[in-house]
Amino acid sequence: MKILILGSEGFVGNNLVDGLSKNHQIFCADMIPNSSHKNYTQFDVTNSESVMKTVKDVDVVIDLVAHSLISSIEGPRKNAEVNVIGLLNILEACKINKIKKLIFTSASSLVGEPKTFQVDESHTAIPKTAYGITKLASEHYLRLYSELYGLNYVIFRFFNIYGPYQKNGLIPTLYNRIINNQPLTVFGKGDQVRDYVFIEDIIDFFEKSCISDIGKNSIFNMGTGSGTTIKEIIEILTKILQIEPEIDFQPLRPGEIGNFVANTDHLKSIFNQIPNTSIQDGIEKTIKWLKQH
Repeated sequence: MKILILGSEGFVGNNLVDGLSKNHQIFCADMIPNSSHKNYTQFDVTNSESVMKTVKDVDVVIDLVAHSLISSIEGPRKNAEVNVIGLLNILEACKINKIKKLIFTSASSLVGEPKTFQVDESHTAIPKTAYGITKLASEHYLRLYSELYGLNYVIFRFFNIYGPYQKNGLIPTLYNRIINNQPLTVFGKGDQVRDYVFIEDIIDFFEKSCISDIGKNSIFNMGTGSGTTIKEIIEILTKILQIEPEIDFQPLRPGEIGNFVANTDHLKSIFNQIPNTSIQDGIEKTIKWLKQH
């Protein structure tokens, strides 16, 4: 099967290229000039002509392109250009070039303030960031293009994905500070609970979505259903690295949302599985990769 991965040079992209290239012909595209990946194209998601030339002659497109949540705080306009206009360029190219299916990565943060500890896909979505708004709008655009033009989609709402190739994010940041004997900044008491998903666990879901009609035109929480606090993450890292870091506790940041994890019932009912690498094993594998790179 011919699969195009947009955003192939990022954290998730690198992992999907590694995982899917074993059984499929993978085409890669991103904004950087050069790549070590085969079949690579440089493109600009905000340029419709560039997207039209890139998104063609494949069976499935995986769209990982995103202007991040952190960046959206300072640059909401740029966030909308990349995440909304960029997606519309991709959708138009899929429509015109007769792509059969688009797999899209959304984000759990679009929920906003959780009303329950386990959040399912039908939970009210009132995003508290510009990034969350773009992800919610994107989900509706995918639904619209399916209804109007028959473009099939699968949406995975990512919870806290971590693992090899991740340069930013909580776990690599804490790791780098611990090994360099720098203090760790923790906002609040460090008891914020999040649902951490090991990156290698997601590959099977993407592959099944590419090669079959499983999950067709649906949204799925990509989570484990289990929560881990920031303090627990630090404890695991400390134990593995055998370095006791100094912790600098700071007041909670404004806009910090409540504790929640994924309700994975829908994911399990359709795919007959959920991500299952334990946080301990996942962090051990991540540290092994970080040490080698």
